[in-house]
Amino acid sequence: MNVSFRVMRYFAAAAHFKSLTKAAAELNISQSAISLAVDNLEAELGLTLLNRERSKGISLTAKGREVLVRIQAILDQVENFEDEIIGLRENISGHLHVGCFNAIAPIVLAPILKRLVSEHSAIHVNIIEGNVRHIFDSIHRGEIDVGISYDEADISAGLKTKTLAVVPPHVIVPRGHPLAEEKSISLTELIDQPMILLDLPSSRQYYTSLFETAGFEPKFVYKSGNYEMVRSMVGAGLGIALLQSRPSTEDTHCGAKILCKPIKENLRKSRLVVAYTEQGINRRIVKAFVEQCEAYFTTKESRELIVS
Repeated sequence: MNVSFRVMRYFAAAAHFKSLTKAAAELNISQSAISLAVDNLEAELGLTLLNRERSKGISLTAKGREVLVRIQAILDQVENFEDEIIGLRENISGHLHVGCFNAIAPIVLAPILKRLVSEHSAIHVNIIEGNVRHIFDSIHRGEIDVGISYDEADISAGLKTKTLAVVPPHVIVPRGHPLAEEKSISLTELIDQPMILLDLPSSRQYYTSLFETAGFEPKFVYKSGNYEMVRSMVGAGLGIALLQSRPSTEDTHCGAKILCKPIKENLRKSRLVVAYTEQGINRRIVKAFVEQCEAYFTTKESRELIVS
């Protein structure tokens, strides 16, 4: 078998970006060069690695995912070798695919990336947002190098994680609401309140389970998979919601303000983690990101994200 480093690199780029055009632009080469490299790799291996559809772009076949894992391991080894030869940690460079649970990405990912690129300006970050399952599954498939999300043991199994924070749920209410005067709110006070649900996989199950623990079924009048939409609807007086990490501002996109109130009951908390594969953490670029995550969550700024 004769597969060049260049061909492996081109294939990995196409797999990560799920687009020959985007991969070519990222590598500053022609799309035909990427396509030819993938064709040559498939011919050399005798396997179909990519599904190509005009309307949907490209996607990995089952064999393609297996090959990507092995090729990425080789690329990582070469990168580590180059880093060791250079021996200059401050000059860490390369492309890093970072995933983050979309409800918290603007809150926690932005300040972490700011710290990362200020220290390692040669790192180029590609951001992938999605629900909890999407983030963990993408790490498993090798499409994401490292991700930040609330941990779900059933889907993070097989990954390495580091706990960044333990986050309790809290209640958000509009300014002027009767409950806004209380220092903390009991779930039982929400029995007759119109509620708004952050309707995302895993989030949906988590919040509804809290009400089940309290022994009643909430009155959900609105549901949205958009974190800021939930905050805006609460600010507009359409209902009350449970959320977790909070932004640094009480303002919502609709211009109204909300208040975050801790919950009196000792409810199940979530672990906010940074996740990666055992193989991935051997890459210095992944280690650098994880270190910045841990450093950020020692700051006063990060502690203000938690309502307790």
